[in-house]
Amino acid sequence: AYHEAGHAVVAWCLPEADPVKKVTIIPRGRALGITEQLPTEEQYNYSRAYLLTRLSVMLGGRSAEELTIGEITTGAENDLVEATRLARRMVTRWGMSEVGLASYDSDEMQPFLGYELTQGRTYSEQTAAKIDGMVQQLLCERHEEVKHLLSTHRPRLDALASALLAHETVLQPKLLEILGERPTA
Repeated sequence: AYHEAGHAVVAWCLPEADPVKKVTIIPRGRALGITEQLPTEEQYNYSRAYLLTRLSVMLGGRSAEELTIGEITTGAENDLVEATRLARRMVTRWGMSEVGLASYDSDEMQPFLGYELTQGRTYSEQTAAKIDGMVQQLLCERHEEVKHLLSTHRPRLDALASALLAHETVLQPKLLEILGERPTA
């Protein structure tokens, strides 16, 4: 419950995040729960600020686990995979980091499993190390900010986790009642 509550509270508190419509701890497939966010309008272009907010929301579950149970679990596996993938794209495709104004990602499609392993990189080991360092920095900075945000909003986190344990699913009207009004940008 705290994992999903963490995602939801982070999304609720960050004005750039897409609005939370539903939070559930009912398992579906490999997911132990889901925090559903829907944008208010269609988007095809994303700002760096929006993508940093997405990273924060993705890390909200693991951060909530650390804060509340003092332990990390495997429940954040997919969140970490997706957050790492997004951070790497920010650095290698969109030039949204200090690595520089360049795209270091191959434009070619990888039609076969392992195809990318046979392709050589078009940048040096030094640049690869910078990329890895910047990806790690983006994730660590977001993680620290999210832990601080959740500590600050611990009563909201606890209240939502309790509601999830009691009802399994919380929809937007009840979220508003539990978390209060969302801040505006």
